[in-house]
Amino acid sequence: MNTPDLARILKKAVRHHQKGEMRRAETLYKKILHYQPDHPEALHLSGVIANQSGQYERSEKLLLQAIAGQPNNAIYHYNLGNTLKAQNKYEESLQAYQQAVALKTDFTLAYNNLGNVLHELSRPEAAIPCYQQAIRYDPGYAEAYNNLGNSLKDIGKLEAALASFQKEFSLRPDNAEILINIGNILQSQNRHQEALDCLQKALILSPRSAMAHYNLATTLDELGQTGRAIAYFRAALQLDPNFAAAHCNLARALKDSGDYEGALRHYRQALALQPESAEAHNNLLFLLSYHVLCSHQEMLAAHQAWDQAHGGGPQTAQTFHHDRNDDPERRLRIGYVSPDLKHHAVSFFFEPLLAAHDRRQVEIFCNAEVNQPDAVTRRLEAQADHWCTTIGMSDEALARRIFADRIDVLVDLAGHTAGNRLKAFCYKPAPVQASYLGYCTTTGLATMDYWITNTTLYPEDSPELTTETPWRLDRCWLCYQPAADAPPVVIPQNDPLTFGSLNELSKLTPPVIDTWAEILRALPHSRLLLKTRVLADPTMQQQITARFAAQGIAPERLLLLPRSANYLGTYQSIDIALDPFPRTGGATTADALWMGVPVVTLAGERCIERQGASMLCAVGLQELIATSRADYVARACALAQNYERRRALRSSLRQRMADSPLCNATGLALALEHAYRSMWRQFLEQPT
Repeated sequence: MNTPDLARILKKAVRHHQKGEMRRAETLYKKILHYQPDHPEALHLSGVIANQSGQYERSEKLLLQAIAGQPNNAIYHYNLGNTLKAQNKYEESLQAYQQAVALKTDFTLAYNNLGNVLHELSRPEAAIPCYQQAIRYDPGYAEAYNNLGNSLKDIGKLEAALASFQKEFSLRPDNAEILINIGNILQSQNRHQEALDCLQKALILSPRSAMAHYNLATTLDELGQTGRAIAYFRAALQLDPNFAAAHCNLARALKDSGDYEGALRHYRQALALQPESAEAHNNLLFLLSYHVLCSHQEMLAAHQAWDQAHGGGPQTAQTFHHDRNDDPERRLRIGYVSPDLKHHAVSFFFEPLLAAHDRRQVEIFCNAEVNQPDAVTRRLEAQADHWCTTIGMSDEALARRIFADRIDVLVDLAGHTAGNRLKAFCYKPAPVQASYLGYCTTTGLATMDYWITNTTLYPEDSPELTTETPWRLDRCWLCYQPAADAPPVVIPQNDPLTFGSLNELSKLTPPVIDTWAEILRALPHSRLLLKTRVLADPTMQQQITARFAAQGIAPERLLLLPRSANYLGTYQSIDIALDPFPRTGGATTADALWMGVPVVTLAGERCIERQGASMLCAVGLQELIATSRADYVARACALAQNYERRRALRSSLRQRMADSPLCNATGLALALEHAYRSMWRQFLEQPT
């Protein structure tokens, strides 16, 4: 029997393959392999067809046979990389792509896919030069610019990421997705109006794009236009009901507007769509805990459920071994982990502590999940003994870094707030782990040993439940650092008397509105000033006005102001600050006191309900702590009617606060260092 012309058959088979006629092409490849089983190109192209039809194991086998026949063929290695990647065999596909570019140095597709695999492996810094090589050999390779932009964004190089996306847009000017990427970068840089313009153009290009509606909504929300944002989030969900991120961000906007039920519903829908999403789960826990929406037992169970879903279990917690045979009195290595080491309320309280730590007793390691460093970040970095930027670092990689740093006590400053790195704590990279400052209740983590609080926030008889052991400081649990440019205290010549709150609108629950309205009714010549981000939206102003009108308070008695640069200066126009409840103020309370404004607070059962009480105790103003709503109204009205007392407080509060534990960073540092030392000793004393 004569052997047919295999070259002619191969040529015909390739034509069928190029036309998408896979069955005919495969039949011809098989015919070639019947006569020549080791024919490299027939093996290779059969492997490609197998990959295209989802037969990945068969594809891998055929491609390896092809490579055995022609080991120096870069395309064979490239296609092997593709089929390995399709099987999530990332390390093996990495080797295949590396071999492809070693054999063909200008192989742009291989460089791009090599970068993609590195990105999948959470190695964006290693992916960047791969994309850059692809672009070097093909300056018009739009996809490589997109991938480069995403990797640069992941490591916080936003300007470079923006330039890459803009170059991609010059190559594909009709692509709405690129405009969305550009808009997201601009939003991350707080260039919200530019982002808005960009995203509106994207929506014109693609009016049926759920993603365009979604990103436009997030930008409007950042601009304080919450009502419009909610409408665009809803439009995104009409286009794509299974858009988990849209459910999540709609929930956040609804929470900001005070619609807790709607927020809970959409957070739970997001979690149902993406059960693996720790972020959606974090958001749900934040809402439940900060607004006290369930019982103590339910709160604990909800947080433990996060650990069960995302913590990795006992095996993850046993990744590292910690030796108990150590010196209990040596200098301790303390690690802080936070996404808020920037201009953020947490840093207002953390910065003075960091500066006050006794470096003879402790060596400080800061792990910063900060995408966009600012002046505060730079100050904190200068004060730390060691600084690690954790952007782009996987949870396991961060845990290994912490273990390699030989941290003795690891302190989380975020809890379940945005950008947290709690998953790294689940590996138990440090022998002692504690939660402090940035969250209001238990983390729910089995690997978190302590929750640092104090006796006012968490009394001995507190019904609040935790997985951690509460560690109660015998002093104020935090230290306030006043703004360097804080305006002077002035005694307002207000007529009428002005109550005020600069807290988030989401804290103004129906009981708060009812209580404040009762105060205003009792003092008919008084008024109420509210200032917050979402009051930039006329819809939100109308809602607040309507809620007070229902309580008999005329619109002219309300001063509704959007957020502005003159935040602290606003307190110069307020006689008495009213603390909301159950979620009491934090930084807003400390700011008011520094500006000489007395704060009336209602102390409840839980930590989140007692922050105001803790700060007022620290400055010796227990007289302003109420124990019931009726008591709250009585204390606010009594202070409003006592001009001399208000005048005395106004003129003395700043100095009184400066001399109090609330501004004593050295005292707080000493107390925490003593706590860390005691925790360390207890660890060493435990049986192996």
